[in-house]
Amino acid sequence: MAKLIVNGQVVEQFFDANMQQYAVAQLVEENFGKDSTFSVELSVEEAQQKSRDDVRLSIEQQVADTESLLGTTSDTVHMLLNELSGFVNKLSDASTLAEMRTATTSLKAAIGDIETKVSAGELSFPYQTKGQDAVMADIMTRANGVDTVIKAK
Repeated sequence: MAKLIVNGQVVEQFFDANMQQYAVAQLVEENFGKDSTFSVELSVEEAQQKSRDDVRLSIEQQVADTESLLGTTSDTVHMLLNELSGFVNKLSDASTLAEMRTATTSLKAAIGDIETKVSAGELSFPYQTKGQDAVMADIMTRANGVDTVIKAK
């Protein structure tokens, strides 16, 4: 839990880290006087959560709201599912190398330029910035968590 420090002394061990700065200032002034100085010391977990919240707010303000991001993610998954399904079906029917190459036509048209754009620095994905290991850990944690909830029902 966060700690409220006023005039160099911890005055509250279990302080609400989500309280707005102006509200903390008012609380300190009312309880400790106008000339009091204060700071809020966050736990490691609270600081990490605040950092995530700040990034999410910046994304929402500068890129898109959560619903739009979800819609884009859904569109991406559906497109890939459709293209991959077509590729697998064509590939499974192919008996020559020429037929295998032909099987890639639709998938290549849909996503073939992505790798080129990433290599040229024209496109980057958040997982590259976060790190693949961290993203995979998040994926596994969430998948296992959701599966546990579903199994419990």
